[in-house]
Amino acid sequence: MKTLINVTTGVLILILLFILYRRMVPGEQLPHGSWQMIKTISVENGRSQVTYPGINVGKEFKVWSGKNFIFFGRWEKEKVITDNYGYGTYTLDGNQYEETVLYHFMPSYQGQKIRMTLEFRNDTLTQIYHPVDSAGKPIESRSSIEKFIRLK
Repeated sequence: MKTLINVTTGVLILILLFILYRRMVPGEQLPHGSWQMIKTISVENGRSQVTYPGINVGKEFKVWSGKNFIFFGRWEKEKVITDNYGYGTYTLDGNQYEETVLYHFMPSYQGQKIRMTLEFRNDTLTQIYHPVDSAGKPIESRSSIEKFIRLK
């Protein structure tokens, strides 16, 4: 089992290195490239709380290339360290963004489609996610906001 984990980690690292070192092709649209998370905000019933930096300590990065995305990071919360990573494909129609999660550190996310709104302002990208109910309708009273800056 440990060998399988090491092989999986090795493959994930190789994919990550390929994507990180790939230069953006002229004419490609946002969000292509490498981005570092700078802030997360949780909103519930109109009340917002900054969770990073703050409650969570660590770093996270997200890379888009072609129609693929990958994210990876390490977080510490209440002295518990969590490696956070995943990979999949995406579509973008205007500012409406949808990820299809193909690989995730939490297997329950694999195969899920996650819909978000993306906002771009200069070198800052904001993802706004509303969880959905069992019927697939957004729960507007809850959201997660993640802000990233483009790495150069």
